[in-house]
Amino acid sequence: MRMNCNVCGGERFADQSGRPGARCVACGSLERTRVMKLFLDSRCVLEAGCRVFHLAPEKGIYESIRKIKGVHYEVVDFEPEQYGFAPVKKFDVTLDVEHLPTRHYDIVIHSHVMEHVRCNVSAALFHLHRSLKEGGKHLICIPITGSSYESDLGGVSDEDRVRRFGQKDHFRRFGSSDLQRTFGMIFSLPERYELTDYFTTEMLDRHNIPAAARSGFTSHSVFCFGKNDLKLRSDA
Repeated sequence: MRMNCNVCGGERFADQSGRPGARCVACGSLERTRVMKLFLDSRCVLEAGCRVFHLAPEKGIYESIRKIKGVHYEVVDFEPEQYGFAPVKKFDVTLDVEHLPTRHYDIVIHSHVMEHVRCNVSAALFHLHRSLKEGGKHLICIPITGSSYESDLGGVSDEDRVRRFGQKDHFRRFGSSDLQRTFGMIFSLPERYELTDYFTTEMLDRHNIPAAARSGFTSHSVFCFGKNDLKLRSDA
């Protein structure tokens, strides 16, 4: 089968961090980027008037959304100067997320951002979800390891952050062993993660989504939450 990137249509893939053929040469999409695009296309409504809030935008996803006429598209990051392909605005989750408008966005997107956030991650995710309209979708991808959850916001050395969290600019790791008791206390998670519950094997093969990204909670897992999937709410 001839594979192509569902983000940009590219047909050439290169190795990435020891993963054969993981990165699209044309747009830079990774496995998780292509999974996110599958959910965007199948479960989100992108049309004129739609409001999208995108943290740390991926080039290919950005290019595909900006082509849709009439979409109100906000792209933000803590370090906007690193983006040469988009007019990204400065946004510090630790300071700005609580000021997001309530029930304002149709789609909120972020992939591998929450491990970089130097604040209470439950509060950050709550406020991002609070900004979602009824009927909206919150697309989330976090790096999930085989170990347990750990976080440290203090003065840890770069070397210790690499050892404990994978990178010197990470403040936490999400573990698969206790995911339901951590991330799963914020959102309603499925008991198992199987991409074939949502997409055909032929579609996953065609868009170069490998077996390692299809089954089980991993760093490639993308969650598409609706408004009522948030557990952190009070009816009192």
